[in-house]
Amino acid sequence: MSWRKLAGGFADAPPPPLASVRHLRRFLYISVGIAVGMLLQARNASPAPVASKIPFYFMLIAVEAFFVWFVTMGVKARGRRLLDVVGRRWPNLVDAGTDIVVAAGTVAFLKFSKPILFYFLGRWASNTGFLLPKSFPESIAWIAVSLAAGFCEEAVYRGYLQRQLWSLTKSLPLALALQAMIFACGHIYQGWKPALVTAIYGLIFGLVAAWRRSIIPGAIAHAVVDILGGFRL
Repeated sequence: MSWRKLAGGFADAPPPPLASVRHLRRFLYISVGIAVGMLLQARNASPAPVASKIPFYFMLIAVEAFFVWFVTMGVKARGRRLLDVVGRRWPNLVDAGTDIVVAAGTVAFLKFSKPILFYFLGRWASNTGFLLPKSFPESIAWIAVSLAAGFCEEAVYRGYLQRQLWSLTKSLPLALALQAMIFACGHIYQGWKPALVTAIYGLIFGLVAAWRRSIIPGAIAHAVVDILGGFRL
């Protein structure tokens, strides 16, 4: 087996850009704006319980969908499709099974790495209490949010942003680091330690996407991690 076949995306040359530099710049402006909005939302969240978090969950899904729409418009301007952002599809059942195993391994790795992160960073209080479900209907809605986040965020940050940065910088390690940092900025409302952990997660998802040349295994793992997080598992 050749090194290129074993390494997958790691051995590839920088890909052509999916969209224009102007589109990337606008994407970054929007990302910063939403990160600031989420930070203000977390700081101003009322300690009194609200009647239902479901409307807020639908707003989060709408934001995720907006990002995918924005990315789709950018890549369509270059004659590409959303499938180009997703990356390699499953040509056979063996390939599908491999991606599912990689996704399961990624979930296990992220869950079992928590004690190590706690050891180096110490325990932390995450400002996510206002997000977590408290009832059965909210739990069902949370699963929908997690599924949307799994696909949308992997498509946006690993499928689009990582590839754009790799194309511009000609360096996969730099692209991996930059997309992880930008991804973490959108979670700064949770506190700096959770944001740092999010950057580490983003780096791992980026490595998986580059290796498998697809966002599919990362999207599966991302969704499962978010679902478990909502139930404190």
